[in-house]
This record gives sequence, structure tokens and C-alpha cells, in this order.
Amino acid sequence: MNTRGFMLIEVALVVVLMAIILGPVMHLLANQREKDKVLAHLESRQRILESVEGFVLATGRLPCPSTLPSGTESRNGDACLHREGWLPLATLATWGIHGQWKMAVATLEQAGEPAQNALVSAQPFAQLNPQQLTEIVMAPYTANYAVGMGPLPAIHLCQVVQGHALPQNLNAGCGAHTLLNATTVWLAYLEGDLINQNRYQQFFINPDQAASNPVWLSFERMNWLWMKRGALDTPHIQEN
Repeated sequence: MNTRGFMLIEVALVVVLMAIILGPVMHLLANQREKDKVLAHLESRQRILESVEGFVLATGRLPCPSTLPSGTESRNGDACLHREGWLPLATLATWGIHGQWKMAVATLEQAGEPAQNALVSAQPFAQLNPQQLTEIVMAPYTANYAVGMGPLPAIHLCQVVQGHALPQNLNAGCGAHTLLNATTVWLAYLEGDLINQNRYQQFFINPDQAASNPVWLSFERMNWLWMKRGALDTPHIQEN
């Protein structure tokens, strides 16, 4: 009886010692997995952004979403068939990125013609000069308008403020959250990022979730790419 009791004590001591030894090891492994996840995400973000910027430099326009994962962009002439969908990996020739990515593009649909498809058109300045396009994209920030009703046609990029509920998917603006960029024209996010699913007009950056935050392109950056490409010197600009 005493022997069995002594053996139970030994087993208990072994279990305690293993917990003491393995606890920090498991914690370190979990931290390393999280670090690897964050690094893979950041690398994918950089590769995606570089491929999209290269696409703008080569074509003078933003890519359209795809209807299929890893597919080609879904277009009809100079217009996107959808404002939101899968990242067109085949069109961008971007492979081996971590996770599956979706994207949204500011087609300026609510701005109406002739600006409606200026950002995704192969000839963005055929009917609209750079000053006019800038005035449309840089319109005053109007957080209280529903999608399609306010003067700002670009995507709102917001930072999550803890303790506040997210606005409805169909509302423009950030609600009680912080505006990061009101002139975002293109954005890609992980397919598993539930906070940003199917928002089209407003997307959120969460400082506490570095491993799942979106990547984006602002109009200012796109305009710089256009200038670098020489698109602003195109001879077919029309003045009003």
C-alpha cells in the first residue's frame, strides 16, 4: 500500500515537472507559429502590392476582380463586371502567396459617366483629365452617406477602435472608428478575414490582428504610378 502510494507521488511529481518544462516550450512554439504566420502574411501582402503596382505601370489601370480563385480578371471592355471578388492571380501572374485573397476595386460607379470606369479603363484619361479625376476621387469625406448617395466614390479604409460596433456593410464611412484613408482605390484581403467580407465600400485594419490585415493602394499612389508611366502626357486628354 505504501509502495503504491509512493509510486503515485512519483507519477504526480513527473507530471508536474513535465508541465513545468513543457509549458514554456509549448508557449514558445505557439509564439513561433504566430510569428511565422505574420511573416508569411506580410510577405504575401508585399508581393501582391508589388504585382498590382507593376500591373498599373504596365497597363495604366487597376485590375478587376476574378470570379474564381486564382483566375483571370472578369472584365467587359473597359469595365469590371464586379466591384468585389477574388484576386486575379492568373492575370497578375502572382503565385505561391500565403492563403486565398479577395479584392475590391473603386470603379467610381456612383460618380457616373464619364468617370465611372476611369480607374479600370485601359485609357483612363480618354474622357476625363487628371484634374477632373482627382477632384472626383478626392471629394470631401462624407461619413454619413449610404453607398452610392455621397460625393466620395472611393473606398474608405478605417482602423478598428475597440469597444465600438462596426457600421453596417452598406454604409460609407467609418462610423465610430478612425479614418485611415478616404482615397483607397484598390484593396485585397484574406478570404478568411470575416471582418471585411463583402464590404465593397469600407474596410477595416485591426492593430491587434496583424496576421490578417488587408493590403491597399491609394489614389495618390496610383496617380504617382501614372506619372511614372508617363500617362499624364497622353495626347488625347480632353478639357471641359
